[in-house]
Amino acid sequence: MCAAPWRGLHINPRGDIKTCCAGDPNMLGNLNTQSIESVLQGPVMQEIRQSLRAGKPHATYCQNCVQAERYGRSERDWHNRMNPDFDANQASDIEHAPVLIDIRWNTTCNLSCNYCNEHSSSRWADLKKIPFQSGARPYYEQVCEYLEHHGDSIKKVALIGGEPLLLKENERLLDVIPADCQVDLITNLSVDLSTNRVFAKLAQRQRVGWNVSFDNIGDRFEFVRYGGDWSQIERNIKTLQACGHQVGIHPLYTIYNATRLTELLDWTKSHGVSTPWQSLYHPEYLDPLKLGPGIRQLALAELDQVLSRTDLDQGDRGFLQQAAANYAQSADIDLTADLLAHINQIETEYHIDSTKFHELWPEISNML
Repeated sequence: MCAAPWRGLHINPRGDIKTCCAGDPNMLGNLNTQSIESVLQGPVMQEIRQSLRAGKPHATYCQNCVQAERYGRSERDWHNRMNPDFDANQASDIEHAPVLIDIRWNTTCNLSCNYCNEHSSSRWADLKKIPFQSGARPYYEQVCEYLEHHGDSIKKVALIGGEPLLLKENERLLDVIPADCQVDLITNLSVDLSTNRVFAKLAQRQRVGWNVSFDNIGDRFEFVRYGGDWSQIERNIKTLQACGHQVGIHPLYTIYNATRLTELLDWTKSHGVSTPWQSLYHPEYLDPLKLGPGIRQLALAELDQVLSRTDLDQGDRGFLQQAAANYAQSADIDLTADLLAHINQIETEYHIDSTKFHELWPEISNML
């Protein structure tokens, strides 16, 4: 069973509406041409609910979670944890009471991180001279009114992006959602908090969780999260902690940190932040498992070193143990040439003033 079709709401920057971020984005509808009610109560949504009530994941809409659960947890787990008492047999085919909200208004962002792209960052679109749409979408007021009307059911709101602290739409959103609901952000935190209006509203709330997107520290942070300032990140994290909010980082396990886990974990332990790790889905050439035997051996040795630590929490240890196990199970794939092409393009075309990769990761550079 999955509660999301009855209790979730996800809207991406194109206006595609879903009930979770894993659902097929082309199935339900788009708010540029349809009302939110017509989609959430429409025939496709009813079909999905009927399928789940019969004990069957929907063949199309649910396929991402079915795939994810072959390797671990899926989006479905998140929604079910948020709705422990939900009973689909007591819910109708047109019922929708949003409990978990994830609305991504647009792709406005101030960074061009090395593994991001123009579809998720306006800064990347600008660098590549690709037109992008900023500003409030036509359905903005409609969505806010829907949430205000269903405020009694809302328990958690995820603010993502682009960069959520730069999305003015989140100011109104924070006004219409319940004052006591949990607000979780995934943010690059590379803004001046003293003048940021979204942060000013968040600072007035008690239940706020910050997941700061970075995977390295110091110069390596500034190489990967291009446009960010490491000293600003450290100042801002202290500000968040002073508000009494939960603060963690949201690292991806990639070639950029596979040989530098020790320094990253040392920093998190000394600064009192958690590390809910995420696996890399793309691009594949940043996956250390797929970069030849020399790099694989370096990465596995680093994993062995950090797994010998006694200060790892359960979440860190579980993720890193699985990462180590994956090295023994992964196929013999070598995408080193693709990695080299990526580094060359980053350094000569887009981030021409950055420190060079071979200076920051000499141990990997020697293997390329």
